[in-house]
Amino acid sequence: MLDPWDELETLQKGQRDSIACTKDLDNIKSSCIREHGKNHVVECPECWTRLINRLRDRYLNSPIKEWFSGRRAFLQELDDLFIKARQREVDFKAIEQRIADEKKEWFRDKLRNLNLHPAAMSPAEARALQQKLNDRDIPVDQLIPTLREYLGVDAELYEEVCNTFVNQVKVGQPPAARGHAYVEALFQPERDPSIAAKSQKYVDLITDGKPVAEVIGVMNRDRQSAKGDLDQKQRLQKKLEELRRARAAHQVRQEKARAAMNDATDTQPPCSVCEKPVNARKFLACPLCQLLASQYKVLDAPTLFCSETCHEEGYDSHFQTSHECSSGQNCQNLTDPDSQMEVDEPLVVFCRECVEHLGQVSTFCAVRCYSVNFQQHRDELHIPERERRKYEIDDQGQLEFDPDDETKYSARKIEDHIIRLRDAMADWQQKTEATIL
Repeated sequence: MLDPWDELETLQKGQRDSIACTKDLDNIKSSCIREHGKNHVVECPECWTRLINRLRDRYLNSPIKEWFSGRRAFLQELDDLFIKARQREVDFKAIEQRIADEKKEWFRDKLRNLNLHPAAMSPAEARALQQKLNDRDIPVDQLIPTLREYLGVDAELYEEVCNTFVNQVKVGQPPAARGHAYVEALFQPERDPSIAAKSQKYVDLITDGKPVAEVIGVMNRDRQSAKGDLDQKQRLQKKLEELRRARAAHQVRQEKARAAMNDATDTQPPCSVCEKPVNARKFLACPLCQLLASQYKVLDAPTLFCSETCHEEGYDSHFQTSHECSSGQNCQNLTDPDSQMEVDEPLVVFCRECVEHLGQVSTFCAVRCYSVNFQQHRDELHIPERERRKYEIDDQGQLEFDPDDETKYSARKIEDHIIRLRDAMADWQQKTEATIL
């Protein structure tokens, strides 16, 4: 990046050379008409060649580094146009238009390479600005108002600052005056001393003779670093808020668990074996009864045991008498004891509709047992209970009918109709933070 002062000086010199070239071209045209009696310079081979050579010399033999210097493809194309113009194959105005178009593209490239998007007022506007600078379908004349919009620049202030700086360059002040001009243009200490005070680090760098291009680089790096620190702070703040919410939720669950424990002390039934009161903080329970009573509310009370001794004495008989498979005499363990049931994981399942909607205690010894007896269970319990409770549900899409006998059907996906004991226990334990032993 060139020093802006030097770049402005070069541009001003180039403008003076362009003005001089334009005057020379006008002089060639007028003298040709006056001295050679031609209606137009193109009719005069001598003056036409002089005209083309003068314009060619302006762009292909410039003594200073200008906006078009280094744009080799453009200069080669321009030289080819001059050759064609001498042969009257190209109009003079076409050359001028090609130069004007290339200068606009140079200006677009200049803006894009200035890396201005980090100075936008928000990340979203920074991305939008960069997209607009890269969009060659947007006319160059629209880019300056777009820059002002996204960078939050006051148009009147911008014009005033730029004109003041340009005029200081024009009068050719000594190098020592550059620092003061840069400070005035960038930080406006007289207009807003607070901004200059906050930017004292950069003011000092410029005053000490640091090239302004390097100072602007330092400003950009500091801005990015500050943005990174802010982003990290926001992430940490968000994480802290999440932890606070999690802690609050945990405390609420603990309070609910303590309240439930206190309620249980007053309402829980005695030991089902010795009928002694049980310790609310230390007792054993039948898992199925506990879930059916507290999770699904289809039992009035769970079955509890006050000690390991009572549990060993009464649990098996309780389970056999109170938790018979809802398939009854059609249970697969009775009708087909050699069938492949859940040998590795013989877990009880609940009928989802019964325990969640119909208030019925429906447990099955295994998924396969319920699947085999699904139609009988639905016809004999679901349908009557739905009618009695006026519970309406359309589950035809969950049924799969026998193509040979439409009166027979099965569950299309049995998993939709069951709740596994282990899943129900996990859900209950998560809600209550209690453990079933």
